[in-house]
Formats: sequence, C-alpha cells, structure tokens
Amino acid sequence: MDRFNVLAKQSAFQTFNAHRPSNELDLHGLLVREALEVTRERLDKFTRNKEKELTIIVGRGNNSMNGVAKIKPAVTELVQEFNIKATPNKPNPGCIFIEPRPAGEAADSSWADGFFRSLFGLIRSFFR
Repeated sequence: MDRFNVLAKQSAFQTFNAHRPSNELDLHGLLVREALEVTRERLDKFTRNKEKELTIIVGRGNNSMNGVAKIKPAVTELVQEFNIKATPNKPNPGCIFIEPRPAGEAADSSWADGFFRSLFGLIRSFFR
C-alpha cells in the first residue's frame, strides 16, 4: 500500500508539473502531508540557490470538503519558517508568490493573521 501511495504521489506531481517552468510548483493532486514535503524541499532549494521568485500553486480549495482549502493554510504556515517574502493570492487566489526577503526587512506575517482569521470565520460558519 505504501509503495502505491508513493507512486500515486509521484504520478500526480509529474502530471501537474511536467509542463511548468522551473519557478512554479503545482501542488494539485497531493495530500496535505505530501504537499508540505514537496514544498519544504522546493523552498530549501529556492533559498540555497538564491532564486529570484517562485510561484507555489496551492489551489483555492474548490475540490476540498465544503470548499475549505487544506493545502493553502498548511503551506502558508510552512513558508513562515523560511527567511523569504511570501505574498498570498499573487498572481491569483490559488497561489502564493515567493521571493527573497530584502536585506534588513523584517518578516511581515500580518497577512497570515488575516488569512487565518477569515479561514476560521468560514469554518465557524459551517458549524452554526
């Protein structure tokens, strides 16, 4: 079973990323755990190679239960571990745009606070 899960992950990843430029990472078709593994590896490479930009395609959550995104909030939390600048919803609501943090610029996670507040509000509305 584990072997088939790995094959499924590799197949989904290759299908969605085969024709993408090297500065795009598409996480469609992956489970949250798998998406985080792939993203961490890619962000390590991004910082190690001092790349200029990376677009992580996390999706909008349209295919998630009740339309609530699972991968986007998980990746949003993960990128805070890296010394990078992350802009959500750029170039569209299903993406997170990554670029190096300019020298001397402090991390700004205020967008994440607002994102999580709105996410929890949405979740809360489902249980009312």
